[in-house]
Amino acid sequence: MTTGFPDYDLLIVGMGPVGAVAANLAGQAGFRTLVIEQDSEPYKLPRAIVFDSEIMRVFASIGLADEIPAVTKPLGGSVYLGADRKPIRTFRAHPRAHPIAWYPSNLFYQPQLETIIRAGLSRYPNVTVMSGHRLTDVAQDESGVTARATDATGATIEIGARYLFACDGASSAVRKALAIPLDDIGFEERWLVIDTNVHGPMRWPDTHEIPPEVRSNAFSLMVCDPERPATLIPGRGTHRRWEYMLLPGERDADVVTPDWLRTQIGCWIDPDHVEIIRTAVYRFRALVAHRWRAGRVMLLGDAAHQTPPFFGQGMCHGIRDAAQLIWKLKLVDSGVADHGLLDSYQVEREPHVRAIVNASVAAGAEVCKLDPAEAVARDAAFRAIECERAGQVAMTDIVPPIRDGIIDMKSGGMRLPEFVVLDSGVERHIDTLLDGRFTLLTLDPFDTPPEWDAIDGHIVDITDADADGRMTGWLGERAARWIIVRPDRYIYATGSGDPAPVMATLFDHLHLRRAAAPDQPTVSMEANRT
Repeated sequence: MTTGFPDYDLLIVGMGPVGAVAANLAGQAGFRTLVIEQDSEPYKLPRAIVFDSEIMRVFASIGLADEIPAVTKPLGGSVYLGADRKPIRTFRAHPRAHPIAWYPSNLFYQPQLETIIRAGLSRYPNVTVMSGHRLTDVAQDESGVTARATDATGATIEIGARYLFACDGASSAVRKALAIPLDDIGFEERWLVIDTNVHGPMRWPDTHEIPPEVRSNAFSLMVCDPERPATLIPGRGTHRRWEYMLLPGERDADVVTPDWLRTQIGCWIDPDHVEIIRTAVYRFRALVAHRWRAGRVMLLGDAAHQTPPFFGQGMCHGIRDAAQLIWKLKLVDSGVADHGLLDSYQVEREPHVRAIVNASVAAGAEVCKLDPAEAVARDAAFRAIECERAGQVAMTDIVPPIRDGIIDMKSGGMRLPEFVVLDSGVERHIDTLLDGRFTLLTLDPFDTPPEWDAIDGHIVDITDADADGRMTGWLGERAARWIIVRPDRYIYATGSGDPAPVMATLFDHLHLRRAAAPDQPTVSMEANRT
């Protein structure tokens, strides 16, 4: 057990995208952080392939707004083909809210993304990375966590930290050490994932009705063919991903032979023009841990929940976990809030995750139909829905608001829209004014209570700041004059009149222990310029 003061404020186990983002957020928040990763080198092969605009906002918040867009590509949508290999369903990404807003869906090559996120850690002298160390044991008491890790030589080190984030994936050693069971939601299918670089033109099969958006590599393609469901994802640059569902009776080893791969890919492109980067058989599962917090240990990402990939939200889940936990942990670790605030982590995140998992399971059940009659009935139902639909539907529409936890149930829970504001005539993304803090965006001047200063809240006057009318219209629809925004860019509440009563409820939700003395002046747009 820990004695005296632990060496670190935060120990992060695992440095995939979720752990690396969590480490950047921790470094930014001032935590003395140690990251341990069992692999000596970054994983050089692609896995995750898409993230949404909410995650890009997280990347921007950790200072990577220029680097990451340079290695991504917008995904315009996805087309589903039915048993007759003609379109049955189309998802179209919503247009960007403004030219300086982020694209709603973004394709990426994971080794490039991870390299950028990891490189960002060099900015923080308070963050230490220890690669080539495997966690072997974890214990905790009222003062902190003690972990043991072993390197490739068998040497063991002991680490003391006040808190631990388990970002160590689906087979999480931390989760297993704490004996936290998983809830199996009831989906399991085997799919072969083939990542390639292509060096020649596609030869779209005449048997398939391929829309121009797919041919131009702007959209992904889901072939819901009962003979063998398959997916084609047009990655960035020459990267292309094929995914094939394994049929009953097929062995994993049967589908990774050169002949099998050439036959399948050869339907779409000359296989001599394809460089295979990797092949892997995945078991798409839907699993959620019973507990996401055990004392001072929190589970994040796949350690806490595993999502079938049909809406591309797996990595996004974990990064949302990190973005929410860091600001809560900062309030607790600083003594401003008590540990009860950390209980809101699962209260907020689990329903959010389960809603997306359930939507992914439902989508997967339709995609994976192997009975021809059931597939034909599905196709008819999907086409009827498409004909009756009034507007377009995007894959990101499945992402719900927060419906419980640190929100005002009547007016909060949604993500702050990507408004654009004018600052001395210059258009700026609204997030640049938030600064990762509690923010009162207001059209009217208000005095705030000392508790607002205790949570590092600030005030931004948005009078005459609307660059394109969207913020004014949004507030008008809600008869609101102000917005209270959380550090993770979710809205706590909106309203008109004095926000003090709503703030008092916020402070109760945050389990505050004390308040700070100094008053917080209203900040003008000009004062916010950096």
